[in-house]
Amino acid sequence: MARRFPFPMPFGWFCVSLAADLARGEVRSLRYFDRDLVLWRDDSGTAHLQDAYCAHLGAHLGVGGTVEGECLRCPFHGWLWNGAGACEEIPYSERINRKARLRTYPLVERNRLLMAWYHPHDEPPTHEIPEVAECADPEYGEFRSSDYVIKSAIQEMAENAVDPAHFEAVHGHPQTGSIDDYRLDGVHQVMLSKQKFPTSRGPIDARIDVYKTGAGFAVTRYKGLIDAALIGCSTPIDDETVHLRFNFTLRNPDADERTQRIADAFVKEVNRQVGQDIPIWEHKAYRPAPALADTDGPILEFRRWFSQFYVQPVDAQPVDA
Repeated sequence: MARRFPFPMPFGWFCVSLAADLARGEVRSLRYFDRDLVLWRDDSGTAHLQDAYCAHLGAHLGVGGTVEGECLRCPFHGWLWNGAGACEEIPYSERINRKARLRTYPLVERNRLLMAWYHPHDEPPTHEIPEVAECADPEYGEFRSSDYVIKSAIQEMAENAVDPAHFEAVHGHPQTGSIDDYRLDGVHQVMLSKQKFPTSRGPIDARIDVYKTGAGFAVTRYKGLIDAALIGCSTPIDDETVHLRFNFTLRNPDADERTQRIADAFVKEVNRQVGQDIPIWEHKAYRPAPALADTDGPILEFRRWFSQFYVQPVDAQPVDA
């Protein structure tokens, strides 16, 4: 079968878990970046992400592996691995194999998330994930999180942010929004826009301002009936499957009931709209030379910007020919 997308695996910082979802001493199996991984938190509270298969004889460390202090014990022969991927102990040998290593991924706990750095050549991080002010603001609440596994590619999904025309056609917004400002600066993208947002009492004027860093992390700030921040995280499972996480935090410092009802309706509506996007994402194909209208958003600028997160260039030829 022909691939719908010509994109290789992007590199960058990607969310692998909500920080609160990984307890001390917990070991979890994951699959991202077309690799089997093990995520674990040591007894001191530090989280680690490593390749899942033991460097000794290949046992899966996420299936029966146990945390001991600052290390992870293999369930097969009991080899003990530290958070840097080095062997600390072989129970049946007085000598440690100093050459044995587990591939270990840079991992930071920030904005209530566990963010892992992935690069196909294991090169070190080239940028940092910014602190999101709302996550430390007491006027904003705990995360309301939802997640989706979608058969698409990160670039295709992220392109929605610079495509205001689809809000009217797909989501039933009263009219096509307008982009006030679109800026690209290294790994950062900023898009400030106005949008009519549908409500039970009719459309209202609202702002949707997107601040994206790298391939898989974006903060979308909404202002209208309510102030809200959406931390959106897209993590590749493989070349054509994405784990999308939406983490909402909403401003309601006085625990006002009316504001709470608006917040509930807002989160429900945004998730409803994601549900409308998914069948399009899962069945569309990449057009390397799209036929654009003169009022379309900065789609080509976005594509050129996103291409920096691939090690090899994207094939410019259609993939469905």
